[in-house]
Amino acid sequence: PALRALFVGRCEPRKGLHYALVAWVDSGAAEHGTLTICGDFYPGYEELLADRLAHPSVTVKGFVPDVAAVMRESDVLLLPTVEEGSALVTYEAQASGCVPVVSDAAGARCTHLEDALVHEVGDVAALTEHLRLVAGDSDLLARLRARTLARRDELTWEQGARDLEGLYRELLAR
Repeated sequence: PALRALFVGRCEPRKGLHYALVAWVDSGAAEHGTLTICGDFYPGYEELLADRLAHPSVTVKGFVPDVAAVMRESDVLLLPTVEEGSALVTYEAQASGCVPVVSDAAGARCTHLEDALVHEVGDVAALTEHLRLVAGDSDLLARLRARTLARRDELTWEQGARDLEGLYRELLAR
């Protein structure tokens, strides 16, 4: 089956959409797959990426009110962000069974080759290879998705509060 990739977020340089578009085409995934982009564009950025956005495999939806529904229809979330901290969008993707294919700056709670594919910030060659991997290996994609879904209970607000409490207790003990 063809790979269904998704980018969700503000379409601006620091989110790395330009990296995603280069890797998407260069990986070969664009030959049979689809890349859906959900989010509003920073002024001038859409025009800068116009040639890549015009690729027949790319669909720009703009703002989408029900992102989870789009995620449930997608195989991977592309987020090659340059800076993030803790991308809530990655948690939503994981809860939806959408495998993170992200940079190490995304703040995603995932592990490379266990429940995600993680590349170093700006490493378009690694991102390209990661897309090539999941586009060409449906067993790998299925394993990553199963492990992603198995961990989704760890990505709740309640679990986040417990984790934060544990960090505070550890700091106070020091």
